[in-house]
Amino acid sequence: MLAWIGDSLAPGATGDDAALFPTDDGYFVASCDMFVEGKHFLVGTRFMATEDIGWRAMALALGDLAAKGARPLGALTAIAMPNRMGWARKDLATLYRGMAALGRRFKMRIVGGDMSATEGPIVLSITVIGHTKTRPIARAKAKPGWSIGVTGPLGAAAVALRKRRAYRLLPLIDEGRRLNELGLCCGDISDGLVREMEKFAAMSGTGSVIDAERVPRAEGASLEEALTSGEEAQLVCVGPRRLVAKSGLHVVGEMIPEKVVNVSGARLRSTGYDHFGRAGN
Repeated sequence: MLAWIGDSLAPGATGDDAALFPTDDGYFVASCDMFVEGKHFLVGTRFMATEDIGWRAMALALGDLAAKGARPLGALTAIAMPNRMGWARKDLATLYRGMAALGRRFKMRIVGGDMSATEGPIVLSITVIGHTKTRPIARAKAKPGWSIGVTGPLGAAAVALRKRRAYRLLPLIDEGRRLNELGLCCGDISDGLVREMEKFAAMSGTGSVIDAERVPRAEGASLEEALTSGEEAQLVCVGPRRLVAKSGLHVVGEMIPEKVVNVSGARLRSTGYDHFGRAGN
């Protein structure tokens, strides 16, 4: 939830995936993500090394900063590990190596955290902190008549999972900053495009119509995968038509007064990733 600390808005009232703390020259942005073995990742598979798991987890955490136009400053990580065969200190080291490798691309370090033992699956929590000079627009501010655009082709993560290959996504930090400075309201497509638009509807009361045929697809992705696949690096942004038109985004729909999300040109079995549903891996 996007909570404005020390501002006129009540904490948690705006309904986004990060907390904002006003500073003299902008805002600190903080976000926390959790990854559970068997739900978000599998260990010991041929197609995904432990280092890949660390990279992907950090990339998804940084996606929240990209959506708010924030430059990454640091990360805090916490992990609960089972004492069992098949999981050793070298696995822990490679997990952190993957997280740190992505952090270095953005001149960001892991600055602290914690560890514990558990009888259950591996649980990894990442808190990322960034800074922006531009006040992000919260989902609650979305308005009917605004255009919807995405930064690029969708469905790459679903294709990688289906083909059992590692997928090292790159969060769009620079692009997110540009789009926020332009005055657009952005979200990372971590749970699928349709599910992200459901979040806009829940927080703003403003629904949307998505033209499925206009949604750009990654190579090999089906239409449903492009609409519902999560763990994407791409962003979805909404804003006045004139701003979206000059943003360079792929326009895929429009915000409407009704609090519903309609998809024209496709029948979907689901609307995206469910954090409390059955594991999809």
